[in-house]
Amino acid sequence: MDKLLVAVVIEGIVLAFVMFVVTMLYIRYFKRRRRTALALAVAFTFWDIAIIFLFVFRLLEYLVVNGLILNPNNREYGDIGVMLGYSFSALSNIFILIFVSLIFSQAAIFRRTGMLIPIFFAALNGITIGILLGGGIRLWPAPQYTMLPTLYHLTLTFISFIALIAFTRQPLRHAILRWEKAGFRFIILSGVFGILIYLSFALDFLFGDNALGIISGGYTPFFFLAYVFAIFMCGLAYIGFTMPDFVRNRFKETKLDDN
Repeated sequence: MDKLLVAVVIEGIVLAFVMFVVTMLYIRYFKRRRRTALALAVAFTFWDIAIIFLFVFRLLEYLVVNGLILNPNNREYGDIGVMLGYSFSALSNIFILIFVSLIFSQAAIFRRTGMLIPIFFAALNGITIGILLGGGIRLWPAPQYTMLPTLYHLTLTFISFIALIAFTRQPLRHAILRWEKAGFRFIILSGVFGILIYLSFALDFLFGDNALGIISGGYTPFFFLAYVFAIFMCGLAYIGFTMPDFVRNRFKETKLDDN
């Protein structure tokens, strides 16, 4: 099985998993009507849309490469998918920070600033979308994504997940029930895996054919590792936020024995 087909299969698997998580989050929201649940669901919805574009255009690229469909306009389907995927990933970043500002609304910085930080962060991510879509339109039908927008998007993504990790640490320290503490730890781990996703994509870009060419032949191991991290990120975020009964029951003690 060639690397391109493996990439298509892996993106399809991750797409199905994220769709399941998104569906469960919306079910959670419609049961309790909590804004935090909606913000997280919307964040993962945009991330899911990003994977849909990546999967569909990767599949088209595979079909073209193997001569199964024609490509008379020489469209670079893989790069088009990445351009659209990163654009929707930027929208996901915005709602991750909105989720953080809502669930930790009692933190001093959010009490003072309200939604100003998420609004400013949304503007920064809007620059990402503008760079990607502007470049795509200018170079159509063969858009290319370069290191600069990749690093810019990576930086903003790091900020959103670092904010999630940082603001979760305080309630983790003050948690009394074991299941509460476990939930906060799952959320922190989801943030760590979120960072690892985009770090892996950046390393794939850096060491692959698009930049240094150290690992030739297309997709590097970092590309596939990113999608493994994606499954952990989505799964841990869902479990940490909702704490389903099958997880909560594993933490039967009422109080923590130690801090």
